[in-house]
Amino acid sequence: PVGHAPRLDDDVPQLPIETVVEVLGPTFADASIAKAAYSAKYVKHQLDKAGMAFEGTDFDASIVAFLLGETSSTLAPLVNERLGIQVATPVTLTGTGRKATPLAQVEIEEVALSACQYADMVLRLRPELEQQLAERELVTLYEEIELPLMPVLYEMERVGMYMDPEVLRQISIAMVDDIARAEREVYEEVGHEFNIGSPKALSDVLFGEMGLPKTRKTALGYSTDQRALESLRATAPVVDKIFEWRALTKLKSTYLDALPATIARDGRIHTDLQQTVAATGRLSSTNPNLQNIPVRTDAGRDIRRAFVASHFEEPVLVACDYSQIELRVLAHITADKGLVDAFLDDQDIHRTTAATVFSVKPEEVTRQMRDIAKMVNFGIAYGMGEFGLASRTGLSREEAADFIKSYYTNFPGIKDWQEATLNETKNKGYGETLFGRRRYLPAIHSSNFQVRSAAEREAINMPIQGTAADIIKIAMIRIADAMRERELSSRMILQVHDELIFECPEDESGQIGELCREIMPASLEMKVPLKVDLKKGPNWGQMEPIA
Repeated sequence: PVGHAPRLDDDVPQLPIETVVEVLGPTFADASIAKAAYSAKYVKHQLDKAGMAFEGTDFDASIVAFLLGETSSTLAPLVNERLGIQVATPVTLTGTGRKATPLAQVEIEEVALSACQYADMVLRLRPELEQQLAERELVTLYEEIELPLMPVLYEMERVGMYMDPEVLRQISIAMVDDIARAEREVYEEVGHEFNIGSPKALSDVLFGEMGLPKTRKTALGYSTDQRALESLRATAPVVDKIFEWRALTKLKSTYLDALPATIARDGRIHTDLQQTVAATGRLSSTNPNLQNIPVRTDAGRDIRRAFVASHFEEPVLVACDYSQIELRVLAHITADKGLVDAFLDDQDIHRTTAATVFSVKPEEVTRQMRDIAKMVNFGIAYGMGEFGLASRTGLSREEAADFIKSYYTNFPGIKDWQEATLNETKNKGYGETLFGRRRYLPAIHSSNFQVRSAAEREAINMPIQGTAADIIKIAMIRIADAMRERELSSRMILQVHDELIFECPEDESGQIGELCREIMPASLEMKVPLKVDLKKGPNWGQMEPIA
């Protein structure tokens, strides 16, 4: 009966929800009674809507399957593959297309049988999945990070983040003007109006009329995607204006037009924080995605202003952000002396890198030098090569190659680690984090150069980005525990990769900052310190640093 809508022509009697809550509620709420589930966070949300708590999960098949490298996001394929049993999927019950029946209206006998079968399959899967978890030395990762993180994410989703629709409306009006301005500037560069959003029209204008160097061939002409146009940026001013127009139109359609429809009755947006999607272990945000709102552009910051502190009498938002965590993880795992020393001395890492590679004094480093060094520092974690650096900086391929060669000469520990990591990944078939999380990379043996190169970049990236993801997950669990122990009313409401956002009463904001400064750097003992930056403000877009 939970969530099921009785049909008028249904002669199968249903239990009153009050009876179900009375009989099953205490068992579900008792944390001392172990529970097994597939996607326990989803189960918690559904039972919460029916007025029941769900505590004591000690086995979540979706999380275990994800850690073992399973790619399916539903139970049925897992059961079919592991047990050889065909079970009905929700689509099997509802049908598809216009004739689809909402699951809540499918005949209760079918739904009940399917639900019982799913519960049975979870129990049947458990022994095999737990055995593989132990064989692959993933038990600690599961029991100390992923499983305790699940209720933390549930609570963050349940609370949500307040959004002021009026602020969003005002921003949308202003952005219409900004898009029109960007459009006019493109037309002025070209000399006439055309459909900027049409790849074919844009290709005809750029490579036909304007005679710009041709990019790779496509069915509609020549490529006008971000990567292709990036290489033309330094020589064609119109490209920057096209990028601005694209960025503004994407922000408007993705956020300004779409976000109002996602505001719940309580005035808040309740995003889904997914822990079984990103192969590196990073959390992802969907329905809607709140992790991709740009922070480095005025338009992105404007949208963030609509996410407002609420709930308390004097509410504020507090943001706690790991500073350059992936570079610090890189320094730790490579043990490169130059990189480690720079962080130990609390230097500007990008200025230090530029000074080292360009053979100048730190005070002689120009803005352009620092920008190139910054691009390489972050790009190294993603296996960026000379083409990637050249297209992003305006350097020639030769200049980019020379820079990368000089970088590796001055930071030899990084190159040595990369080579060792690639060899290890090829031998094992997977990359892993310092906490043992694995990413299986069969494509690293591909005969296709592009496919193999992509897998090699993923092998380099996994220990860096994956370890950083594990570190912030540990911090989230410990901070949530500490907030509960101190009986704080503040709430953790969002994670954006390296940043945690809290909604607090003003008089608790200092305690939240102290907790973050104490707990976040202690997630992993490293050769370099983990540094945390704090900000506070009335909304997500207007936050000032906390000393």
